Amino acid sequence: MDADSVAFPIYPTTGHRSPVLTHAHRIELPASWSDWLIYQFARSIGYLRGATSDTSLLDLVTGSHSSVLEEDQPRLGHVPLPPMPRSFEAATVAHSLLQRPADPAATAEHARSVSVSVRTLQLQFLLETGLSFVRWRTAVRVAAAAALMDSGREIGWAGAQVGFATAAGFTKAFRSQTGMSPRQYKKGIPTTHPPDDQLVADFTELLLPQLRSETVRSDPPPPRIPATKTWSRINDFHVLVWVYRGSARVTVGERTRRLRRGDAIWLPAGVRNSITLPRGSLILPLGSRHGTLETRLPRNLVHRFADGAELHLLHTFVANYSLVRPSSHDPNRITHAFLELASRPRFEDAKSREESLPVHRIIRAVRSDPSDRRNMKHWAQALDVDANELRRTFAAITGQTLAVWRAEVRMTEARRYLEEGLGIAQVSSKLGYASPSAFSTVFSRAHGMSPREYQRNGWQHTDERLIVR
Repeated sequence: MDADSVAFPIYPTTGHRSPVLTHAHRIELPASWSDWLIYQFARSIGYLRGATSDTSLLDLVTGSHSSVLEEDQPRLGHVPLPPMPRSFEAATVAHSLLQRPADPAATAEHARSVSVSVRTLQLQFLLETGLSFVRWRTAVRVAAAAALMDSGREIGWAGAQVGFATAAGFTKAFRSQTGMSPRQYKKGIPTTHPPDDQLVADFTELLLPQLRSETVRSDPPPPRIPATKTWSRINDFHVLVWVYRGSARVTVGERTRRLRRGDAIWLPAGVRNSITLPRGSLILPLGSRHGTLETRLPRNLVHRFADGAELHLLHTFVANYSLVRPSSHDPNRITHAFLELASRPRFEDAKSREESLPVHRIIRAVRSDPSDRRNMKHWAQALDVDANELRRTFAAITGQTLAVWRAEVRMTEARRYLEEGLGIAQVSSKLGYASPSAFSTVFSRAHGMSPREYQRNGWQHTDERLIVR
């Protein structure tokens, strides 16, 4: 990447589909799509609640007829045309092939017809459509054949009419372009009374609806970023998050803060946190550092970044949560800078420090072994402190009672274990539940889905090794 550039490695959701991608696809989108694409990258990390079933990005890449660009169009079953080139020479050849997809002329003949070299014509198609000239022509032939089948024509006749010499060649090209065979495609479109099998002299009229659609789609509005949440969790590391767009409602312990664009908040280790985002809003993690409540924390958890810092913060977000980063990148720089900016000396008297030590021992013990069932009375006896005073101090530090806090820790760990592929009985045993059914009941009540449903559909993240999971 050039200086002052940020590239996002986005992992499209495939759902239950197995798309056939045989070559690189280049897609040009207006700047208004940037926020939606950044949201897609954020979804791939896995901190937002639940897995998205939205496959629109995949549709965009594969050129599927269910593309997000056509989400407001009726589902007619047609295969979309490839992008049109913009250069005069390439556009002239493209329109000629739209009129006569079966034209057998070689690339050199098409180049001579517009007075350019073969290399120039090929570069124009590749740079302006993302496809080589041969692949672009094949895509047009597949779209034209699909249009013929849409109008009721037979499969074999449609393939021959657009220039495929053999049925096997037609099937291979059609499957590569659409992910299905011509026969599967034919079954999925409405039955139409077939017209007479007369030769089609000019395909422009047949493809006119798509050509009009291409014009309408030249600058389409992006999809809206939906309202979303994070799971309520208790981490064993501190996290710095930043409101990139819109607003957010962030709960830390028992206190809820409303943040707006540009605000960043420090989410302390060991304290429950959850985030709710309205439609169109997006919050991005900037970095983290391992620690406990004993680690020095900023006095003010919220700080506002200047608008001019946005590009640097986006770069930090990508570099800290993917493998796209410069070799000199320091993942801790952003958290160090925030702490220097937001921290103030915290004056605690000796009595306060002494009272907090037993609480930190409880936190460390339960974090290392969530199956620990000791209640506050047992802890008070083990630590030789007053039980009522221990309850008060624990609630003041974590914002919760021990029972509620431990339940949150267990659910945080349960999600991690399920994502790692552990069975329900294994997770139940690790977390100290009396039986797998008891664990399933608690998990389902907290998440609105069973542990098995969560493993199947409730989460999603990239396979890349992240700095913090």
